[in-house]
Amino acid sequence: MKYYSTQLRNIFGLFMVVFLSSCEEVIDIDLNSSNPVLVAEGAIDNESPAWIRLTYTTDYFETEEAKFESTATVTITDNVGHSEILEYVSEGLYQGSDLIGAFNDQYTISILNNGIEYEASSKLFPPSEIRSVSFEENENLKPGQDESYTITINFEDDPLTNNYYLFKYWINGDLETNSSYLVDDSYYENTGLIEYSPFRLNFEMDDELRIQLYTIDEDTYVYYSELNDAEGGMMGGSSTPYNPESNFGAEVLGYFAAWSMVEYDTKVE
Repeated sequence: MKYYSTQLRNIFGLFMVVFLSSCEEVIDIDLNSSNPVLVAEGAIDNESPAWIRLTYTTDYFETEEAKFESTATVTITDNVGHSEILEYVSEGLYQGSDLIGAFNDQYTISILNNGIEYEASSKLFPPSEIRSVSFEENENLKPGQDESYTITINFEDDPLTNNYYLFKYWINGDLETNSSYLVDDSYYENTGLIEYSPFRLNFEMDDELRIQLYTIDEDTYVYYSELNDAEGGMMGGSSTPYNPESNFGAEVLGYFAAWSMVEYDTKVE
């Protein structure tokens, strides 16, 4: 998987156009190639076994797709002693078959690759439930913008614990991928119900939605928050671009998460 490579090429290309147009002589700049870095992206949930995809980043000068890692040994273990070796499928994907996620258990996944072992852990919490979904016409449209609608989601929250959530939205069958929509319940009153309206997410009339609500642990929440910041920086926001901290350690990009998920289907009407 290329990590921000397209955005980096665009930013660098714009810089070079401006720079060279302001100089009378051409200056050769020596840019070092970077060594490939392992990228690990995986999860386990309460309905299916663990999976993880292993790829490598490419350097600035590479135009080919990222390379897959196919020779690693990947093992998933829970806190009560169960373990399983994941089987390699294809294109960097390793898949478990027997060990299904259980609520409140801690899971550790290990990657043995070229004699080096990397480990990451995550805890699987019980899912929330979506009570209701409503839409309102967007009142903050600029002149000339088409009519759109905002969404409000009411979902359950345990008031006795600090909980973290991740939302994903499928719009007319396609995953909305601009950013991760995260909720930390410490910002809401402890009533047992959260009323959540995602910022800058709008829909059109007759859009068909599938809402996925993931209950995640704190470390997973922090990782996706940093990922949002990093992507905001790459796309011209105020943040400085950086790679979010992986729970595999500094030598690996990506993340392993244990989570539970519920779905809710609706339509804008």
